Amino acid sequence: MSISVKNFGPYSVKNVKSFEGREGLGFNCNLYRDDKKIGSCIDDASGGGMYPIDWDRKLDYKKEQELFDTHIKSLPDVKSDIGGKLFTYKMDEWGFVEELVANFEANRDLLKMQKQCRAKTLFRTSQHKKGQYVIINTPCTDGLRSKLKHKHGDDIEIFNDVIANGEVPSVLQV
Repeated sequence: MSISVKNFGPYSVKNVKSFEGREGLGFNCNLYRDDKKIGSCIDDASGGGMYPIDWDRKLDYKKEQELFDTHIKSLPDVKSDIGGKLFTYKMDEWGFVEELVANFEANRDLLKMQKQCRAKTLFRTSQHKKGQYVIINTPCTDGLRSKLKHKHGDDIEIFNDVIANGEVPSVLQV
């Protein structure tokens, strides 16, 4: 999934739990506005869409839903490329939450990878399948970097270098 939302506004998700369902990836999470929990969301990956948001009944949930809907309606149309065909559609509640979850997971995975890079060397080549990479339990030194580049030539992405430059490794780009 490619993240197309650039403005999540005051919204975020926490306590994200992802899993493999019958029809792809599913999740459950809590939805927050300005760091205050306003509801929970579930996509059970059974082939349909996400269940309607379960708004926190202790709050003025009708107001929260109205604010949420207003924010989503303010977003620009989403451009998508599926099967080589370009089309545009309006963002909806389901798509917005899915993008919040994708953004959360990408950030979580980047933090994990940054921590690993302190003591290990992480890399991938074009021979690796999507999402796969190698972890060597040795810090990334100039000597090791040189050996890897000698072996793989230009066909290598050393994540330690990518992260050190403030960039996101290709394996995490959604």
